[in-house]
Amino acid sequence: MHNLNEGQASPVNRPLLPLVQAIILCDRVYKDDETRKCVLAGTFNQIPLVDFPCEYQPASLYLNLSDFSGQHTVSFRFKRLNDDSVIEESPEFPLEHGDRREHHECIFELPPMVFSEPGRYTWEVVFDRTEVIGTADVEAVMLVPSNDYEELSEGPQEEQG
Repeated sequence: MHNLNEGQASPVNRPLLPLVQAIILCDRVYKDDETRKCVLAGTFNQIPLVDFPCEYQPASLYLNLSDFSGQHTVSFRFKRLNDDSVIEESPEFPLEHGDRREHHECIFELPPMVFSEPGRYTWEVVFDRTEVIGTADVEAVMLVPSNDYEELSEGPQEEQG
């Protein structure tokens, strides 16, 4: 008799993964020392760029996890989605949490994001070297210069005849 689950981890044996409450890309994250609140400045999921290839910085990633405890690691992969190529991989960062019921906030300053062409990119969040627990997507778009200034400076034109 052939077991369909052969070679797969049963739900009982699978590692317990944290619940992802939030993954947010932003320019900066500040933590208030007095209130312990995080302030996210400049959240985005689209970046207008003048030309390609191009780098974008500064950028930070805010990660809020719950329902896990113990010692773990988290790392990140920056990928271009049209061909699934990995552009950047972070080292592993230690993650220790004692109370499953409490949320665990993490702030990571990201390296410059390199956009080779317009399109969709993503930051994958990797838990304990094996499980992608979430993503933060960003779209790089070509910035189209506005003609508003030229139209304003020329003013209305009348035909002379």
